[in-house]
Amino acid sequence: MAAFCIISNRASFFYEIHRLCSRTSTANVVEHVSSEMWSHLGDKIQKSSNFMIADPTSAFLTLPEQISGKAFAAMRAVCQNSDSAEDWQSVSRSELILWLREVSPMEDEASITEEVVMQSQHLRLAQLKVPMCCRLIAQLRERLMRGLTEYPVVSETRQNHFCMALEEALNNAFYHGNLELSSDLKEDGSSRFVELAAEREQLSPWCQRNVQITELISEFGLWLTIHDDGKGFDVAAALERLNDPELMLASGRGLMMMRGFADEMFHNLAGNEVTLVLYADGRDRELPLGTSASSGTERRHIVAWDLP
Repeated sequence: MAAFCIISNRASFFYEIHRLCSRTSTANVVEHVSSEMWSHLGDKIQKSSNFMIADPTSAFLTLPEQISGKAFAAMRAVCQNSDSAEDWQSVSRSELILWLREVSPMEDEASITEEVVMQSQHLRLAQLKVPMCCRLIAQLRERLMRGLTEYPVVSETRQNHFCMALEEALNNAFYHGNLELSSDLKEDGSSRFVELAAEREQLSPWCQRNVQITELISEFGLWLTIHDDGKGFDVAAALERLNDPELMLASGRGLMMMRGFADEMFHNLAGNEVTLVLYADGRDRELPLGTSASSGTERRHIVAWDLP
């Protein structure tokens, strides 16, 4: 549970912050005090709150005009003991939303489920299912990147590059796929992208969607298939824009990073599933399975089944 104290004399300010706190997590507890009450009883109020969010126009803050005129709110943790302006941080609306999502408790049902289909010292096949909660992206990314440590097939440099490709793929699945948010919202300089994402996470049909990942990792490399429940996109048109910098949008830059830092990238026809491939380090890492770069090298083998 996270307890927030909103300090303001304006009802509209309190209502807006209360709405953001409640929407971020139902486990948040929100209280309100006036600026005058805070000035007299601030020490006692702090004992019941984890975080304070103050109206930047509050007189007790005495923020510089260039800050108070632009800031959406000011906040601090209770471990700080001074009421001077230096202890408060001015933030924009979008920064406040991101901060609330970081410090708010995660709902119990928002967790990653994983089924390991097959695992040995040479190979692992796992399937993961993630509910529509963007805060799980970082946790999911770390889980998938751990595979490259548990099955060390590439150098640290290639791991770092692939991590950026994976980050783009996960963001695409959650934000653009399941939440159906346009990249144009990130380009207009407003906080609408972040706000709309927080709204749709709580609303149907977006909140009912999942992201599913199939992980296959072995001494030959890593194959990750990321599937979302969105409507998909025109893959051919998006890839075509990569050839023309003047037509390339924010989503195009993400696709370029994915294609550049993965050895191979495949999409399904609907555009709501992508497979990223990272081949193991070695002279023959990009050769087809069952071939080798030099005589005496037998790193890869073909396993065939006789089908009826």
